[in-house]
Amino acid sequence: MDIISSPHKSHGVFHISSLQRILELHWWHKVTRTEIRRRTSSKPLELMLMQRQLRWTGHVIRTQSNRLPRRILYGELLSGRRHHPGGQKQRFSDNMKLILKCCHIPSEQLEALASDRQMWRDTCDSGLATFLAEYESAAENRRVRRHQATTVIFSGYRCPDCNRSCASAIGLYSHRHTHRQ
Repeated sequence: MDIISSPHKSHGVFHISSLQRILELHWWHKVTRTEIRRRTSSKPLELMLMQRQLRWTGHVIRTQSNRLPRRILYGELLSGRRHHPGGQKQRFSDNMKLILKCCHIPSEQLEALASDRQMWRDTCDSGLATFLAEYESAAENRRVRRHQATTVIFSGYRCPDCNRSCASAIGLYSHRHTHRQ
């Protein structure tokens, strides 16, 4: 499972911008999201949402079998098929399968694990800890790749006087004025 495609990746933008506002940080401070979360002692919003959904799913599975939420949730998790091809793009059960996969929780053991509250909580905590480690390492890898890509130096426009590299012809023209003074 690629962590980049986590189930709630778009929700984190508002969360980080709110934390930046609290810390009085601006874009020019160049502080990474991991550093912002470390300074505020907070977790990624994706992780918090996944935790709530896992706990709620465990609660629903532990309810009586005749209750409607359990019948609907359990039935969709078992069959996993859409009855209407042009219907809704993603249902809760689809999202739940993705969360279980991200946390390395086997979906075929879902009912057995969730039937014991403490075992389910421990399973969720260990799965979420694994997700967080993978999430942060993937973010760091993306950041490193992005910065490596920008370190390519274009040497097309060089000053003949001082051998300085300029990014554009107009930049070289502007720079050459400094030698005339």
